[in-house]
Amino acid sequence: MLERFDRYGPKTRLSTAQYRKLHQLLGLSNEANHEEQATTTAPKPRRSTHRRRSSPRPISPLRAINAPRRAVRRTIRQVMWPLALIIGVLGLIGSAFDTPSSQTGEGLQLQRTDQAIYMIVTGSSVNQRTGPTTNNAVMGQLAEGTRVLKLNAQGGWTQISSGLGTGWMSSRYLQSQGNRVAQTSGNGSNMRSLSAASIRVIDGDTVDISGQTANVRLVGFNTPEVWSPQCSAELEPGRRATARLNALVRNARSIEFERVACACQPGTEGTSRCNFGRQCGTLKVDGTDVGPILISEGLAVRYICGRTSCPPRPGNWCR
Repeated sequence: MLERFDRYGPKTRLSTAQYRKLHQLLGLSNEANHEEQATTTAPKPRRSTHRRRSSPRPISPLRAINAPRRAVRRTIRQVMWPLALIIGVLGLIGSAFDTPSSQTGEGLQLQRTDQAIYMIVTGSSVNQRTGPTTNNAVMGQLAEGTRVLKLNAQGGWTQISSGLGTGWMSSRYLQSQGNRVAQTSGNGSNMRSLSAASIRVIDGDTVDISGQTANVRLVGFNTPEVWSPQCSAELEPGRRATARLNALVRNARSIEFERVACACQPGTEGTSRCNFGRQCGTLKVDGTDVGPILISEGLAVRYICGRTSCPPRPGNWCR
């Protein structure tokens, strides 16, 4: 150490062991130990763990008003989501156990309940009344072939909805639309046998039949117009279709007529709002419908209507 002091002077650097030895030689060990002990045993200042409380935040009136609403939304989120999950799982389990037969039965039941029931007036002029007795007031009269909506039944009366409104009619003058309507012969058939003399051909798809209150539009086909053609090119095939229908009727060994419901809104059949006031039906000669005959000969085109309306008339005869 002396050599170092002589060499470096005040800049001399010693190791820790050398400093301890120097302290012992100079009699400084007790003071150093005392200072070291004081340094090591002196308690460190404790950091306060107490958090200073901040002053309470003032609550705005808007926040106070919306607080219940927020609480309700929070409750709904906490309750409804698990509930929706449970319902979804139960629905999947239930659908897995559904049998085809039960599903088919449900579908059939819906079809039965959703399907409207239409009926046809079979009398020539039948009273519609405000109630199910003859003592109730007459609302008006419906012509034969008028289609009405069946609502209810009581005794021998049927509650219907027609162009006159909601009322009642004797059930004996009504027939289900499922059965085609015609003047029924004695053997219970819907077909009516005719003679050629009882039929007057108006055009290729319209005839006048003895005993019917209006002209009859033959259904299932459409022929060119004769009375109001759009062009001269339509008039000529219209005349040929009229002549051909007249020949079919005159040369037939047997003629059968069947009255059917027109494709019109309930309560309008027999009026100018339905098929220009005409009735509807089919005409067979020697057991064959005249419509397919005229179609096969190029004198008519197929024309099928729906339950309550018809599509635009086919056949552009002016091309």
